[in-house]
Amino acid sequence: MRKFQQPNSENMDLLLDTLCDLLGTLVLIACLLVVTMQNEDGSEQKKPAIASGKEAGILAEKRIEMAQAELDGLQKLRAQLQSEDDPSLLPLINELEALKKTAEKLRQDKAKQDEIASEKAKQMARDIGIEVARLREQDQEIEKKLAIANKNTEAARQVKSALEKQLADLQLELENVDDLKIEKLRFPRERAINKNAAPIIVQYGQVFPLFDGGGNPMPMVRQVPSADGSFTAFANQGQGLSPNLQAKQLREILKQLGSGNRYLTLYVYPDSYATLRELKKLIYEVGVDYGMDLRKEQSVLIFDPKGAKPAPL
Repeated sequence: MRKFQQPNSENMDLLLDTLCDLLGTLVLIACLLVVTMQNEDGSEQKKPAIASGKEAGILAEKRIEMAQAELDGLQKLRAQLQSEDDPSLLPLINELEALKKTAEKLRQDKAKQDEIASEKAKQMARDIGIEVARLREQDQEIEKKLAIANKNTEAARQVKSALEKQLADLQLELENVDDLKIEKLRFPRERAINKNAAPIIVQYGQVFPLFDGGGNPMPMVRQVPSADGSFTAFANQGQGLSPNLQAKQLREILKQLGSGNRYLTLYVYPDSYATLRELKKLIYEVGVDYGMDLRKEQSVLIFDPKGAKPAPL
């Protein structure tokens, strides 16, 4: 874009004033010269000099006229430069106005950008403050959780110590129980088998007869048959009979199962030794024969018509 520099009217005025003062000074000097030459002594010897002075005055007058004409031209130029209606200045004035508008628009855009940048900086500062506050709250929450976790860890450690002590006590009791088992399992001499067996499972602290007095399977024991005629028996936990709570019903069943040419075969699991003691009381009351097979905790009962069975005691 072509650069335009507006003429400085004040500088032009100063230039014209200087030229006018210079021309006025020349005119004044010329007048003084003419007056001086006219007042000089008019002797005959100086007449040629007077004639030369007149010629110099005429020359000075011509110079004054030329200077006056130049002054008039300068004043006319000044008036044209100061006139806003000069057609030659119109493109420059238009370009000047366009540049002013462009400069104003740039100034406004710059101010708007500064305002937007300032607002963004303020918003960023607010966001940073919010994030810092959130992180502080999160840090406090983590500290609370850590304190709770430390407290729970300490409680778990104490529980572990108590359990370890309890385990040691149970191990000592288990050693004593093993000795008691040996003493309790000293049974009388077995007799010869000349009766049919009526199996009963003693497990989960309850009594589970496999059949009723008529030889029908009891629903409290699940029987899974095999192709060779044998079956596997599983006691349904929670469906058996309790010697303490259901003594009357259990007494009748024992009497039916032990009548005729039959005797009771008890399959006792380690979790039901106390139940066995109560069951034996009912057996003594009924007065029937029984045999006993002590099972391991996870052993499975498989009944085979040709298999072995515990002899009556």
